Amino acid sequence: MRVPGLFSPTHRWRALGVGAVLLIAGRVVVAICGLVQVPIALAHLGTERFGVWVALTGLLWTVSGFDGGIGFALQNRLARQIAQGKQQDAAALARRGLRRLYVVGLAVAVGGGALAVWGEWANWFGISDPGLAAEMPSAVGVAFAAAAISVPLSLATRVAAARQQTWLTGFWSAIAGVAGLIAVSAAAFFHGGLFSFMAAACVLPVAPHAATWFHLRRTGVWLGARAEPDPSDAGLWSESAAFFVPQLGAAFNSSLVPTLMAFFAGPAAAATYGVLQRVFGLVLQLQSLSLQPTWPAYTHAAARGDALAARRIFNASMIGAVACGVATLLVLAPFMSDILRLWLGVMVPDFPLTLLWSVAGWHVVQGLGQPPALLLNGTGHASLVAITGIAGIVGSLGLSLWLGPSWGAVGVVAALAIPYVVLNLPLVTWQAIRVLGHMGELTGAAPS
Repeated sequence: MRVPGLFSPTHRWRALGVGAVLLIAGRVVVAICGLVQVPIALAHLGTERFGVWVALTGLLWTVSGFDGGIGFALQNRLARQIAQGKQQDAAALARRGLRRLYVVGLAVAVGGGALAVWGEWANWFGISDPGLAAEMPSAVGVAFAAAAISVPLSLATRVAAARQQTWLTGFWSAIAGVAGLIAVSAAAFFHGGLFSFMAAACVLPVAPHAATWFHLRRTGVWLGARAEPDPSDAGLWSESAAFFVPQLGAAFNSSLVPTLMAFFAGPAAAATYGVLQRVFGLVLQLQSLSLQPTWPAYTHAAARGDALAARRIFNASMIGAVACGVATLLVLAPFMSDILRLWLGVMVPDFPLTLLWSVAGWHVVQGLGQPPALLLNGTGHASLVAITGIAGIVGSLGLSLWLGPSWGAVGVVAALAIPYVVLNLPLVTWQAIRVLGHMGELTGAAPS
């Protein structure tokens, strides 16, 4: 059975547009709240504690978004089933995936609890302040607890994306951003310690998933009543494995970077990077959110054998990435010192121009890699992303051990960028072009 009008060309482009606009609007609200948080937290915590907070927040985001690739694999399968009108099969598969995500969440809770209790975080971050060292176990513990809760709840966001209802993520992210700002302000007002600020940081990764979950349950089928037949999940683990390394690589190259900075260059370097990344990362995140609806759109196009639609979506996303994302980053970089002074006043941390331009360049190349990676993920050709991701992560860790101690924050950024520029970006782009060409050969579509 086909759902009337759900995947017509008119609906497809409307869903892409509405999803992109609301995701961007939600992220803008989150970003504004995040920008307001920084001077509040920096003034209350000081540079070292702020750097630790940034590092642990990055760890929180990394682990909360890390489900072993199961979520992405489910999103693709759900999108294919929905595109084919198999609504009950999609509902049953969502429930089966939820059971697996519960297992991942439990593993995060157990492993994170052990790391919080027995991990030598003060030594790993080079912390000399005894008071700050004493606060680390509880701060790490609340971060892992929030991540464990977020993992199974994230299924709701995958279901919404598969149905091309990404507007839900944008809407609830905006609400969570405001709530997070209120929580940080309350932590500062009541003179809370690192634990209080980490608890406030947990609002943003957990609340949008939870709100989307309750919305989907309220609307009926997806996570509620049982439906038959329960589809086979043959191949789901192997498909999840194909997304496992790209997911790890994306986290390694974005949210985990402040944590790497704290490990290899100290909390002060993490604080400096955190300030720069709030501005540069905003551009990259807005681009990513605007392109995110193309993922299920590629899946739907592949299920229909519509090579022309896939090619048009890819061309538009590449043009948008260069004209908007890359151009904005390059325009912002020369004025970054002035922007930071207007934003933070006397609290602006010192940083060399080499760090400024290395961070800007790192975000530029990541922006160029988003459109081809989304195409490969959406069409089920993520194996090359996984292979290059493994090599890139290994190479970056090795280079971080070498360049971090000698070059500090610049060395960590260089260690991340070199494998990506040399290996990941060219190979993933080449594979995306091949997939588009092969799709056209299979369907007889004329190149455009």
